[in-house]
Amino acid sequence: MTDYYSLDDTLAGRVAQAGLVGTAVALPDYVRSGPARALATGAVVVGGAALVAVLNSFDEDPANDPAVMVDQLRRSIGDIGAVPGPESDTPPGDFSTASPATTWTVIFVALLVLLVLARLDAAVQRRVVAWLHRRGVARPNTWIGGLAATVVFAVSEVAHRRRVAQA
Repeated sequence: MTDYYSLDDTLAGRVAQAGLVGTAVALPDYVRSGPARALATGAVVVGGAALVAVLNSFDEDPANDPAVMVDQLRRSIGDIGAVPGPESDTPPGDFSTASPATTWTVIFVALLVLLVLARLDAAVQRRVVAWLHRRGVARPNTWIGGLAATVVFAVSEVAHRRRVAQA
């Protein structure tokens, strides 16, 4: 089975991803200013993405090369849509295929859902931080970040081991 999610090919890559999540969640304990925190979060995301990319560039599996994966995918679906014109598998007037309006609607709805989820996440995190603060935890965002990093690593490690076992 080909691994189409290659961001977890190495242990170092999985650890870097978990560390990135933990750092981003813990930032409010160390950077109080909203604009400075946004800038620091951007720097963490860019630096973390670069680190994960470098760590995961050491890929031992030549079968998950993007060109190979695209070719395997195309062959597995029988080159659907590759033949334009009268022999196409999509008849004229079929509106079930994606149009620009459909595409932009999906993009807009996805961005709206992400925005709502981010706001909900921030509200929940604020309440948990306040609850932990009342119980005497000095840096509650750091504790939440540590927990989040642990969960991210555990989930990616379990997924990686399942893929290895299936291969």
